[in-house]
Amino acid sequence: MKYTLLPGTDITISRLSFGTASLHHLESSCKRQALLAAAVEHGFSHIDTAPYYGFGLAEIEVGRLLRNRSNDLTVATKVGLYPPGGGDSTTLSVWTRKALGKLVPSFARPIIDLSIATASKSLENSLRHLKRDFVDILFLHEPASDLLTTDEFTNWLMQQRELGKLRYWGLAGPSEKFRSWISDGHALAQVLQVRDSIRNGNAHPVLDAGRAFQLTYGYLSGAQVESRDLSVRDVLRAALARNQTGSVLVSTRRISHIPTLISTMESF
Repeated sequence: MKYTLLPGTDITISRLSFGTASLHHLESSCKRQALLAAAVEHGFSHIDTAPYYGFGLAEIEVGRLLRNRSNDLTVATKVGLYPPGGGDSTTLSVWTRKALGKLVPSFARPIIDLSIATASKSLENSLRHLKRDFVDILFLHEPASDLLTTDEFTNWLMQQRELGKLRYWGLAGPSEKFRSWISDGHALAQVLQVRDSIRNGNAHPVLDAGRAFQLTYGYLSGAQVESRDLSVRDVLRAALARNQTGSVLVSTRRISHIPTLISTMESF
């Protein structure tokens, strides 16, 4: 694994970061912990999670990993999108709600809430789940500009930083959703975690604003949708060539795939 200083921060981060959006698909905590431990053993130093991932299960599992470690790993979580039914889910409750959601979408649909009160409660819950006093980055999870009072939210984030509960904050999601904040250099856009692709370059609002890439994701899933005849190594090498300054977010459910992901570092 190789590492870099995340632009605009003092965070040293692995060039590949590990995402946990699909972690709940593994049927036991033992298998989830084995996967996370394997990622760390292979050099991943940054883990991305959110209350909505696995309806809270992902944060809980990341916390189980982190509780026995010093702060040699960095972690990001989010506010703004929340799981239906609360955030202390069990494996059975997650799978049940996901299955019901295929029949009745509202059972699995995220709750969108950009209020300060809910964000404050969510951050406290995340810290409890993660077994940490602070997160390295707190993202607004795909924020809708018409639902957010930006000055109030910025002030709240600054207060949380002063209280030592976060180091940095930013925006996570498709960059088109917050293009104006990026182009205006808004204070909320301190760190950007944006969807990108090899073919379409979805993250062009970041480059248009003269910003260096920080965290990008979506390359492997994008290549599948685009039906590109490329191997995982080819896709990730292209992704790392595109994002030369930050970290590319990847995920897998199989321990055996992790060495393949790491092998992309050979030419970087």
